[in-house]
Amino acid sequence: MSESKYEMGCVPGRHHHFKTYNDTVDVISSWETIFGVYDEYFPRYQFDRFPDDVESNMEYVPDFSVYFNSDYGIVAKILPQAKSSEPEEISEKLLEMCDAIEEGYEIEESNGTSKNPEMVDIVAFVPDDYSSQFGDILATRFNEGYSLDPNLVLIRYGMDDQRANYVFQRETRLEQEFREEHLPDEQSLSDTIGPDGGYQAYRLGTKEFLRSKTHKPIYNVEPPESYLASYLWMKVFPTELSDMDFQAWREGKIVSNEEITVRPPSLQQTLNTQRIEDGEVNMEWIENCLQFLSTARQADEANGRYDVKYTGLIKDIDISGENSSSKKHERRRELAITLIRRYCKYSGNLEDDSQTSLGQF
Repeated sequence: MSESKYEMGCVPGRHHHFKTYNDTVDVISSWETIFGVYDEYFPRYQFDRFPDDVESNMEYVPDFSVYFNSDYGIVAKILPQAKSSEPEEISEKLLEMCDAIEEGYEIEESNGTSKNPEMVDIVAFVPDDYSSQFGDILATRFNEGYSLDPNLVLIRYGMDDQRANYVFQRETRLEQEFREEHLPDEQSLSDTIGPDGGYQAYRLGTKEFLRSKTHKPIYNVEPPESYLASYLWMKVFPTELSDMDFQAWREGKIVSNEEITVRPPSLQQTLNTQRIEDGEVNMEWIENCLQFLSTARQADEANGRYDVKYTGLIKDIDISGENSSSKKHERRRELAITLIRRYCKYSGNLEDDSQTSLGQF
């Protein structure tokens, strides 16, 4: 991705992009878990985290879709933190996507076919730091005559201080609810997330959606190079080490560079068939990621292969499952920041950044 996308400077801009993508995967994984109760009610139920795009020239595309039956479906978008865009600008991009969905949007069912359900609701997940303002903006648009056939349901989301739970609430500044008459009464979405426009908080622990995120760490938007690189660094590259070096890596004691040779086609096959359930990692994503590592001087490119200089960039990367998910998240984040700083340094873009430690981001 071009540097023009990072108006905050190289390191903070790329870190913001990493965090936005990571949080989006968290929210998608959370709701795949929440919606999982409907699988037993609908024979063709499908939660799709790789839905079709709307028009190709639109910046916002659906992040996941849910097919219940021919009567009802949901299309969802997770909105970014308002760091590089104002809420007004975000709302315009969202409504543009909503208009395209209203014109007719097919949702995939479990047998692989796609249908346009009779009734579709659009859910927008809004970071809680601007959710009330965002609700006011959209309510004003509707009051001024904007119309949309699908209901547009706003759900605010945020993480508690210990990163132990995501907290979801209905944002009632926009008074539109799920039209869920086709869902079983005992599994009411309105009751789950806040009945009759209430402010009930639904909390989901990170451990509750960890399996979903582990098996599906991406969604249908290209991940930042740092996100895919840190995933490869922690989950894929270590498996190429010798048994002795692998044990040293797990204990945070690997200090010397261990050269790991990878080729994009075989890496793509490994990710899509062995690592990522329903994997849809494309070749361009992998090549961008490996070029990122090359610029960071953690890989050398030659004759269509990349020789990765694998070493312990951060300590104590334990994958035994004994540590909390929040600690694993911090190690992943620390690794991403380390790689980003190396990338920005060797690409000549570090001088504009004043951050000197992880805690300052």
